This record gives sequence, structure tokens and C-alpha cells, in this order.
Amino acid sequence: MLSKARVEDTHVKTVSLARGVVATPSVFPGSGTFPHHAALRSQSDRPTRSHSPELASTPKDLSSMLHSIGVVELLEQDERPTFIVDLGVRENYGAGPLQLAFANSSLRSYAGLEALVSGVSPEDASPGPATYLQFKAWLLSAAVNGESLDMCNLIMASPHPAAMYWGDDLIAIYNEAYVMLAGQKHPKLMGQSYSEAWSEIWDEVKDVFASARITGEATMKDDDCLFVRRNMYLEETYFSWSIIPMVGRDGSVMGLYNPAFEKTRRKIAERRMLTLREVGERTASARDVKAFWSQVLESFTFNEYDSPFLLLYSVADENDSDSSSIHSNSAMNTRQCWLEGKLGVPDGHPAAPLQIDLKTGTEGYGPVFKEVMKTDRHAVLEVGSKDLPATLVQDLDLRGFPDPVRSVVVCPIHPTTGESVLGFLILGVNSRRPYDDDYALFVQLLSRQLATSLASVVLFEEEIRRGQRAAKLAALDRIELSEKLAQRTQEAIDSETKFTRMAEFAPVGMMIAGSDGKLSWANDTWYEISRVPRGVSMAEAWMESVRPDDRPLVERLWEDLTLRTEAVSSEFRFKAQWEDRNGNRGDTWALFSGYPERYQDGRLKSVFASITNISQQKWAEGIQTRKMEEAVELKRQQENFIDITSHEMRNPLSAILQCSDEISSSLTRFKQGEEREISDELLLSCLDAAQIISLCSQHQKRIVDDILTLSKLDSQLLLVTPVDAQPLTVVQRALKMHEGELQAADIQLQFLVDQTYRDLELDWVRFDPSRVLQVLINLTTNAIKFTGTEEKRVISVTISASRQRPSEAPNAPVKYFQSRRKQKDLTDKDWGEGEKLYIHFSVQDTGRGLNPEEKKMLFLRFSQASPRTHVQYGGSGLGLFISRELTELQGGEIGVESEAGQGSTFAFYVVARRSSAPADTDGATGVKQQPSPAVMRKKSPKVASKKRSQSLDETGALQANSPTTNTSPSFTKLAPKRVLIVEDNLVNQRVLQKQLKNIGTEVHVANHGGEALDKLRQSTYWADPATATPGAKLELGVVLMDQEMPVMDGLTCTRKIRELEKEGMLTGHVPIIAVTANARAEQVQTALDAGMDDVVSKPFRIPELVPKIEELLAKYPGPGAS
Repeated sequence: MLSKARVEDTHVKTVSLARGVVATPSVFPGSGTFPHHAALRSQSDRPTRSHSPELASTPKDLSSMLHSIGVVELLEQDERPTFIVDLGVRENYGAGPLQLAFANSSLRSYAGLEALVSGVSPEDASPGPATYLQFKAWLLSAAVNGESLDMCNLIMASPHPAAMYWGDDLIAIYNEAYVMLAGQKHPKLMGQSYSEAWSEIWDEVKDVFASARITGEATMKDDDCLFVRRNMYLEETYFSWSIIPMVGRDGSVMGLYNPAFEKTRRKIAERRMLTLREVGERTASARDVKAFWSQVLESFTFNEYDSPFLLLYSVADENDSDSSSIHSNSAMNTRQCWLEGKLGVPDGHPAAPLQIDLKTGTEGYGPVFKEVMKTDRHAVLEVGSKDLPATLVQDLDLRGFPDPVRSVVVCPIHPTTGESVLGFLILGVNSRRPYDDDYALFVQLLSRQLATSLASVVLFEEEIRRGQRAAKLAALDRIELSEKLAQRTQEAIDSETKFTRMAEFAPVGMMIAGSDGKLSWANDTWYEISRVPRGVSMAEAWMESVRPDDRPLVERLWEDLTLRTEAVSSEFRFKAQWEDRNGNRGDTWALFSGYPERYQDGRLKSVFASITNISQQKWAEGIQTRKMEEAVELKRQQENFIDITSHEMRNPLSAILQCSDEISSSLTRFKQGEEREISDELLLSCLDAAQIISLCSQHQKRIVDDILTLSKLDSQLLLVTPVDAQPLTVVQRALKMHEGELQAADIQLQFLVDQTYRDLELDWVRFDPSRVLQVLINLTTNAIKFTGTEEKRVISVTISASRQRPSEAPNAPVKYFQSRRKQKDLTDKDWGEGEKLYIHFSVQDTGRGLNPEEKKMLFLRFSQASPRTHVQYGGSGLGLFISRELTELQGGEIGVESEAGQGSTFAFYVVARRSSAPADTDGATGVKQQPSPAVMRKKSPKVASKKRSQSLDETGALQANSPTTNTSPSFTKLAPKRVLIVEDNLVNQRVLQKQLKNIGTEVHVANHGGEALDKLRQSTYWADPATATPGAKLELGVVLMDQEMPVMDGLTCTRKIRELEKEGMLTGHVPIIAVTANARAEQVQTALDAGMDDVVSKPFRIPELVPKIEELLAKYPGPGAS
């Protein structure tokens, strides 16, 4: 309806004048000329009658008359210079100056202006006689044309608003009724030209005025919308007006008569009534409160002038819906306002927050809402007041007129049937209309219309709920009448609802299958776990998602469930993989449980089954199992490490104690005078014992150093300290430390300086020589250990240097293990500022080499190449692990290249910086002054000189070079003591052999269990002549058996001897004493269980061993005893 009303055209009527002839029109304003008067009329030509009684009066009478009607007070307030000329004074029509009857204060305030207007100004200030005569003729033209006075009298006497626009300038003259239309333009409008007075509408009407003056035709317009500025703002107005030309006696248009009737109130009222009608019609179609809000918003779509912007809020409890909050009596502090819609307000504007708390909300119009709810009346807010900050009406997408709004109305909305406020309407006031009584009436009617419509919606909803309640009551009545059937039906519905909800939310997959095995229902979790496509129903089909390895198990479970109607439960895997947010993946494990539902006769009715995803539990169990295995393995490795360390520490202690006893006893005999002179043999014996003690102490020191280094690594206390040093000196020092071992093992040593080292002209560099020395000692010790038993015994140590990281070189001699640490930062001031270099060291041996599996075990904590490594070569399994850690601490890497039977090459490099010799050195020589250009070699002499050598006869017995010394008086001589020493450590073997010899014992030796069995074949214990070794029979008494030996260990050898005794291959019982460094109770018991007669733990002394030997010889005298 509003849209139709807006497009209606206003009616403009053009009417021809009754008078038939109009003279040539005068020039229209804007042409720049006035009516021309060549000269004033003579006094005789002037009309003889007065046009009004006042004109004939004297000036004194005129002044009294002007004061009596209040004109003087009015004109005194006019800011424009204004004056009155009495047309009844005859002198004014002559050539002299004008006689002014009145001049207002504005005219008098301008110096000389009054004299200039009256024509009495000095000639130098006068505009000129011709110009002044024209001005005077124009001024007196009103007296010449009596019609103007007649029209003025007509207009002034009219009770309706009317104005006359006189002359070419359209000077405004209006009556008192017109003052209401002029508004604040009055009184300034009086005497102004139309184009100045009504400049805001001049462009719209000037064509109508021009047409009237040119054609002499009147123009009439009804309900014309004009925007005039009569109250300090541009105002929307509607007028029915006419422009009627006023034709003089000479036929010319002297002016325009403008009767005007304002229709603004009626037109605005019609538009607002249509808006109210639109609101009523649209909201009548709403069936709920939510739809009501949208219809209210739609009702204002077409009346954009009276709603420049609009906000619509609903009020509800914080968690309530619209319908449930209609009858809510909640306090204001528990209610929220929700934005239901808006017009002319952009998204995100501060005036339109989506939610406002009625208790604490300060955003938008929240504070106004609280006040409106208290008063239950609409509020009118002026822009700029404390209740309406300017920010709330800025940057709006205003509808209708572009002028900014000056006022806003906030209306509470509540149904007429209740007291609770259900919403708020925020309405921008028309920017071109005042908020007057009519506007207030419109807002009041609008609020009433909204309240009535909302009440209808609320009542409708109430009726719907009442009907729903009635329907529910009727249904309950029917259910009650249905008795047990209805009750069972409801119970079934409730049960199904509970089961369905439980199945929906349960983290367990559930399914129901018929007696034929066809899937009839499954929840979402079932499909999520099994990844079975929806729609698959047959058991064979969903079993396709099971892993092939577990498919037979699932088929067997399904047969037990469907054919034998037995409950089943088991675990199996689906094909799909699971993955969590941390990237862990694994098989999808499910715990399957199935339960058959039977008829009363036992037949299968249906199958209920569930699957529980236990993938992460299985994954966690796997992690736990691996962790447990790792912990067990680590504990085993630690126990093994402790055993090995104990063995390696205790093993040399026996030699140390025995050698110290030997030195002590020899010196004691000399002190007591048994030997008057120190013989060469005594000196050599003491010297040999001291060397053995030193060698064993160094062995123990290396083990202790490795353990301390490992502890520092674990505590992150091991630091790298760079100093100025010579790499060649470090290598030579390491080799010097092994000189005795190299000589003892008869190993040839080669020290090579690579050409790259010489090309870089290196001498002093900055690095940590102590850590490099430690790595070199470990690698050289390993090389000696694995080379000493080989036929070819050569060790080559090479040093080289480069500017490129050796591990990145294409022709790297070994395969480096990638560093687990960040590359060493050499920017610290401790490293100096010299050139960055890489110093490379390699140790190559002719040992037995390593196979691929053994190489994988290298450089790990407590790990050796193979389980037999310690048995054959000894060691704790820490050396290479520590070497790798020390190398990586220095920014380098370590690697190995080896093949079984081809020897091994271990190499490492560290980062260094070139430096100069320290100030306190004497400029030690560098590479260029090395004695050998390519190779420096040291070839060891034989292990012992001929003077110190002891020879073994073909039977293996030790032949002493001197008569046997007297034994201790505490040793009883039950029988000649004959002992077989089975020991792989040559040092321990030699020391024990010498000590037993000193007490008069006949000693035979074997390096491992295999040689011990060979000695038994040569002895009197062997009972089978066919398998005996030809030659003289050895008389053996007690066997001193070590445990950890190469080829055949002591435990295996002992078991073999006891088996030979049972088989009759040996005569009698061979007494065996375990001589071992494995001192734990479990290890001692293991030795006894293997068949040992007794155990002696290292370290031991000879006085502790001899009683055990004598005890066994007394118990088992042997086949050769008499």
C-alpha cells in the first residue's frame, strides 16, 4: 500500500487568465536591468487622489500612525537598512531630495547612507544625477501604479496565507496568515527577492514563475513536496499553491500573486497511517514471536522517510527461547536482549550489538533499555545528550533523506495481555520533520499497534500450546483406555528410545543382526571402527573389512554365535589403520562381543553384538612391552657390564697381589740373610714382577677412567676445553703409552703423516688434546687387543687434515656414524680466530675384522661386537661408546670400515682452529722437521730376553733355571703337588705359574678349555689307550680352571670332563678349582653346578690357594698316587 502511495503523481493545473491581452513581458530577474524611467513625472501628471488616508496625512500624523500599529518596533529589529517614504508629500515628486518619514537603526548606523538614500549627500559621494533619478523613479513607481497598492490591500486583508512577488526582482510582500508558513524566515522575508528568500526551492519553481510572467497563465499545484529551510533546518513540507500573474492596466505583468495552503500535516499523517496499516496487516500473518519480529521489520521497508534507521531487539531469558520467555517473570538481571533485525545500520556498528545484558550491558542502547523498562514509556533521545552519544548515529547507512538524524525514539514492546517487555524498537526520527505532537502520536499509535499484534501472536501461541496440551491429555486418555497394550507399547517406545540414545552416544560400536546373519541395524560408532561401507548388510560382506590373518577367527566366532547360539568374545583386527593427532599409527584392534537372542524353543531370534576400539590400548601395551623389554635388556646389560667390569678389575688384582708377594718374599729372604748377595735372577724377578704390577694397574686405570667418563657424559659434566697444542705430539704420546704392550705382543707399529697435513703446513692448532688422546688410547687399545692373536700383527696410525668436513668427502675412507649433536660452534672466543680446520685420525689393524652384524653393535653403551668378544678379548663394552661421545662433543664424527678376516680401520675427526705456538714454548718443531718424510716405525723386540726366558718342554712343564726354593713351612707335603693351570691371560698365567713353582709345585699350563682336554688325553687320567695322545704320561693333580676363556670357556670344559668321567673315558675324579673374577653368589653357584669342586675368587694369594689344593689332593689322590 505504501509503495503504491509513493508513486502517485501530484496534480499540476495550468489555467488561462480571464483577461485576454498581456503586453510584452518585462525582463525576468536575472537580466541585470530594472524598469527604465527617463525622468520623473511632473507633479501635474501625478494622480490627484490618495490611495489611502494615511498618504494624505502630515508627517507628524504618519509617525503617530506608524507607532500605533507597531511598525516602528518591527522595523527597528530588522538588520537590513530600511526606510519609509510618505508618498503624500508633494515635494518627493519634484527634482529635489526625498523626504524620509522613517529610517531604522540599521540604516542610521551606516555613516552617510541615510543622506545618500535621501539625495542630500555631497556631490562627490553621490552616485550621480542620472542614477539617483532612476532610483527615485523606481521608488515612486508604486504611487504611479495604484494597482500595487490595491493588491497589497487585497493580500493583507485575506484571511488565508498569501504573498505577492512584485516587480522583476519578485520582491516578497505577504500577509499575517503567511507568517506561519514563513516560519523563522519572518520578518526577514518581507521585502526580499524570492530567489534569495527561498533559495532552497528557487531552482524548482523558477520555471513556473518565468512561465507565468511570460505567458500570463496561472499555475496551480496540489500537495507539492517542497524542502524549505524555515526552522533552521531543511524541512519536508507539502503545499497546494498557485502562481497567478498580476496584470496592470497597460497589460504588463507587474507581479505574481501566490496563495499557498500547507498540506504537510495531512500528507505526513496519511503516510504514517499507511505505515501503521502495513504493520498491522503484516504482523497479523505471524504465527510465532520469531516471525513477528521479521514482519515488523518488513513493515518499515517502504517508509524510509519516517524510519531513517531502525533496530529491533527481542528480550528473553539467557537460555530461553522466544516462546518460553513470553510469560517469564524473570528479573531484569537474568534477561538478555537479542538483535532481531535492522534497517539502515551496517553490520558491526556499535549501535547494534548482537546481544545486550539488561543488567550489566553498557553497549549500544543497553542503558536506555533499562530506563525504558522502568518507566514503560517510550523515550525520545536527542543526539549529543548523555543518553545518546554521537557515535551511535554516526556512519549509518541512512534511508530516506541524507541528512543526519537529530533524534531517536526507543519504544518498549509488550503485549497488551501481559506486563513483561518482550522487545524494543529503536527508530530514527525523520531528519526533515520536527518531533512534534503529531510525531509523538504516530509513535504512540505504533507502540499500541505492535502491542496489539504481539498480543495476538502470543494468544495464538498460547492457543497452539493449549491445543497441544489438550491433544496430549487426549492421547493419555486413549493410552489409559488401551490398558496393558498401550502401557506395553509405551514401555517399548521408552526402552527403544533409551537404547537408541545410549547407542548414539556410546563409544562402543553396536549392531543387530537377524537369524539369517543379515545386519539390520548398526550405530555410527560401528561404522567408524570397522570402516564398513553403509548399506552393507550380509555378514560375509562386512567381514571383508577384517584383516585376512584374523578372518578365520571371526568366521569361527560368527558360527558359534549364529549356529550354536553361544555368547562369544574375542579380539581381532580390521584392515583400516588408526592414527592419532600425534602421528602414532597402528592396526585397528577391536574387542568383539556377541550375544544370541533365542526363542522359547531355543531357535535363534537375533544377534546383538558390540565392538570396542582397543587400538590405542593395544598400542600402549606394545609400548609398555617394548619399554619393559628395553628395561630388562638394559638391566641385563648393566649386570653384564658390572660382571665384566668386576672381572676386568679383579682379574689383574691376582697378578698384582702375587707379584707383590713375590717381591716381598724375595726381599724378606735377602733381609734375613738367606741370600748374602743380590743375584741377577733376584733382580730380574723383582723387576719382572714390578712391570707386571704396573701393566695391571694401567689396565685397571683405563677401566676406571672409562667409568668416570661415562658418568660425566650421563651428567652432562664433560666439557671440551680448547687449548693450543700440536696434534703430532698428542699422537706420539698415545703411542708411547702403549709401547710396553706393543713389545709384549710383538706388534709392529706404523705412524703415518698424510700429505694433506703437510700441505696445510700445520703445527699448532686449537683443540682439546686430552679428549683426542682419550679416543686414540681407546682405539689403539682395541687394535692391540684384536691384533695380538693374529699371525700378522701390524697397526697403522695415520693423521691428516682438511678444510672440508671429512664425512662429506666423496672418497671418505670409512663410513661415519651421523652425529647426534649439533655441529660445534667455534665462534666462542675460547676457540680463537684462526682458520677452521678438521683434524683426522685413523687406526688400522690386521685383526680378525668385523662382519655386518657385529658392526651394527658398535658405539653402543655396554655393547661389544659379539657375545664372544669379551670372552676372547676382554673389555667392558664402553670404549667405543665413549669415543663416539667424545668425538661428537668436539664437533666431529667417528666411523669404521671392516670386513671379517681383513682387519679394521677406525677413524674419527674433530674440529679445530689454526693457532700459533704459546709464548712459554720454545717453538717446538712441526711437521716439516719430522725425521721421516712418510713413515715412522717402531718394531718391538722379542717379549723377553734370552736371560729372562723360560722354556717349556714338549710336555708343557715349566723348566726352572734355578733350583727350587724352599716352600713355606706351613704347607704340608702329603704328596708331590702337580697342577694344571688353564688361563687365557698370559700375565696371570705366568705369575701364578711362577708362584706355584716357588713352593715346589710341578706346573702345566693350557690357554683354554680345548688345550686342557688335550692335556688330559696326555695324562694318567685318560683310560682309553686308543684315543690317548702318544708319548709320556703326565701326572696331573688339581686343575685350576679360569671361566672366561676363548675357544672353550671353563664351565664348558668342566661339564665335558664330568661327561667323560661318566662315560669311563677318564679314570677316577679329576679335582677342579674354579679360579675366576666372577665373584657374585649366583656366579659361584653356577660354577659349582657345572661340576667344579671349589671356587677361588680373584684376587687371591698363594697361601689362600694352597690349602684348597692340598685338601682336594687328599680327597682325590689321582690314578698316579701310591
